[in-house]
Amino acid sequence: MTTLDFIIVGFYMLLIMVAGYFLQRKSTKDIDSYFLGNNKLPWWVLGASGMAANVDISGTMINTALIYALGVAGFYVELRGGVVLILAFLMVFMGKWNRRSGVMTLAEWMYFRFGKTRQGDLARLISAIASIILTVALISYFAIASGKFASEFLNIDWRLAASIMIAIAASYTVASGLYAVVWMDLFQGIFILGVALYIVVKAMITADIGADDTTIITSMPGFNGEAHPIKTTYREWTNFLPPMNLDNPGQYGIYNLFGVAVGFYFLKAVLEGLGGGNSYMAQRYFAAKDEREAGLTSLLWTILLMFRWPLTAGLALLGIYYGI
Repeated sequence: MTTLDFIIVGFYMLLIMVAGYFLQRKSTKDIDSYFLGNNKLPWWVLGASGMAANVDISGTMINTALIYALGVAGFYVELRGGVVLILAFLMVFMGKWNRRSGVMTLAEWMYFRFGKTRQGDLARLISAIASIILTVALISYFAIASGKFASEFLNIDWRLAASIMIAIAASYTVASGLYAVVWMDLFQGIFILGVALYIVVKAMITADIGADDTTIITSMPGFNGEAHPIKTTYREWTNFLPPMNLDNPGQYGIYNLFGVAVGFYFLKAVLEGLGGGNSYMAQRYFAAKDEREAGLTSLLWTILLMFRWPLTAGLALLGIYYGI
């Protein structure tokens, strides 16, 4: 990191906080403006926001690690359905149903589904408690991951790096509600797309690994931080046929029954898609202008998420190239 790098990072963080302050005027008129943006947010902003919210540092590096270690077959862990398959359900009918309900939060959605009865009260309470627990877990997970990642570049303790990012994100999120979240996500999404294109082009130009029979060494993480080297060839690494079984050491042993694991993830994604997605996804549909724009939000969200796959492939190829 040079002085110029620190200036760019500092300016970006300052810009986010200043933008959040100005957006506060729009978001604090009433509760609808805070949680739903008065249902005036364009579908393309909501779609880009959804993409940026999904392309986090933790998931991106996990997917990169899977492709690096398993080769092209590693794509199947991500292509099992995941968020994109859920978005298909939301685009066809669930997102439109979310918008048609006229509710504000996922907990309120439970009243819409089950009525204001004892059963509805119980469903709403369970939804609220589950959302709090899940949100705390996810924020902690992402904060630790991004803190450790940023600390390598900023040369500070990862706990301090994580705390700084949480403070900055909280400053505009709490102050300006959904307005700030989606507009900041839009700017971040533009940066993400730019990085994805840069990495893909760099990998295509730089990563000349060799012929099909070139021997390459990748690795998988163990439970105690050690690395397990894996010897393979470029032909085997690029084989796109999904195996039924693998012989992975360490933490990746959970994918050894590969066909079963991918099938389970696929079923999970279908069930979650039929249920309407989780809270942060549903909120963007509650905030759409109308049912048609709810569907368009899903369409753009899905298209933009496709850039994550060549991004992770490019990072994995560069990792192998520089390793060689």
